Amino acid sequence: MSEENTDSMDLITEVASKVGKVFKVIPAKVSSTEKKPVGAVINEPKSRFVNAREMKTNGRGIGLLRDMYEIFSPSGGEHAISVFITNWLIANGITPLMDSEGNIYAQNDVRGSKRIIINAHMDTVASAPAIIKVVRTKKDAILSSTNNQVIGADDKNGVWCVLRLLTDPEIDTPLTALICVSEESGCNGSQFAMDNHADYFDDCVFNITVDRRGDTDIINENFDITLCSNEMTDILNKWGKPWGLTTTQGSISDVSNIVERLEINGINLSAGYHNAHMGTEYTSMAELLKSYQFQKEILPKLHAHFMKNPKSVKFTDFQRITYPKSSYGIYDNAYYSGGCKAVYTSAGTGKPYGTKRSSGGHSEASVMDAFEEAIDDIDNVLGSNLLYYDFIDADYELSHSGKSLKILRAFELYPSSVATLEYYFTVSSNAARDAIIPVEQIMGYKAGQMVKGHLSNKGFSSIDGYDYSY
Repeated sequence: MSEENTDSMDLITEVASKVGKVFKVIPAKVSSTEKKPVGAVINEPKSRFVNAREMKTNGRGIGLLRDMYEIFSPSGGEHAISVFITNWLIANGITPLMDSEGNIYAQNDVRGSKRIIINAHMDTVASAPAIIKVVRTKKDAILSSTNNQVIGADDKNGVWCVLRLLTDPEIDTPLTALICVSEESGCNGSQFAMDNHADYFDDCVFNITVDRRGDTDIINENFDITLCSNEMTDILNKWGKPWGLTTTQGSISDVSNIVERLEINGINLSAGYHNAHMGTEYTSMAELLKSYQFQKEILPKLHAHFMKNPKSVKFTDFQRITYPKSSYGIYDNAYYSGGCKAVYTSAGTGKPYGTKRSSGGHSEASVMDAFEEAIDDIDNVLGSNLLYYDFIDADYELSHSGKSLKILRAFELYPSSVATLEYYFTVSSNAARDAIIPVEQIMGYKAGQMVKGHLSNKGFSSIDGYDYSY
């Protein structure tokens, strides 16, 4: 697609200030090359050249978002996206700082105390560069990939918000930004920032991380710690109600490291992405813009609140929950690496699994423990993180009898991973296309052994022709 057409894809000239108004769509011509879907490519390159001189620094809408998606930036390989972000900030009047880990620090031009932190991460779990397409409807634009690669909306959508907020002339709230590396590998970038440069945030009173799927959630409690006081939670629910936003539980994000080290309140906001960590990941531009407008609305409110109530800045009642896991935990229906601590949640409820016994004598939490260990072992056998990547947003529940674990809609959403599980377990389906696995097989799984399969852990690289060795 030509540069002219790319610029025309800045979908929405001005976002409606209130949710519910119709977004204006600017149609754009689709080139003949974009009409042909590329499809899944097995042996895609793991890198793509980026010419720093040709990086655009004037994009603010879909053009900016698409430019970031097309820069391949896996955890540990964020250099190209960090160059893009720093160039963009400098061109737009902001002088950023960078630490030795690669985290980016910046402030907007508004002076004053009681600054608000805006945070996102630049790394993704992609295994190869994505080819981006944009599909328009009357009220939205959907960004996804044509080659079944993760586009990195988690969390370049958050980075998009941070860049826009820092340079938005309508914002008169003092802001401090932290754009992190290596969130996906265990929030290592934010931990480094807090361990070495926490003093940069000495005058900050609240943290907004923008790193949550969809457009309905204000995460006030992560799997590991409580992020907000009860007072702040009540205020946020009041502010969020007109926008269809409410406080709820979430999984892992950089906000935990930030608020705990600085002893302040914080949240993680929805960023309009869906199917994170999968080749089917996509962004709803309308949802992302809704999140951005909500952030703009609450920033001055937060600043005014803490100016009037300075004693409410300090927050230390994090109520840390400890469920140590061996390598990565399943929490809020998600996997992460790095020895995380996990709280298991029932599908769609956000509430921890109870201790009700199944007919086989196993608690819900113990079944999820065993399933996690099996997934960890299978990934080790495959020499990849395939199941970790594909099941990041899966929903789970036990059957009514307690004899089976259901991975909801797995045959539809994660067909390759289900095919892998079938080498290890008896996997059946139902009308909802759930993957159903007998609990006794999960509980009987032994690390390094195949319950049903016939795979070798030597020289294995693919199943059904799909390369899992990346």
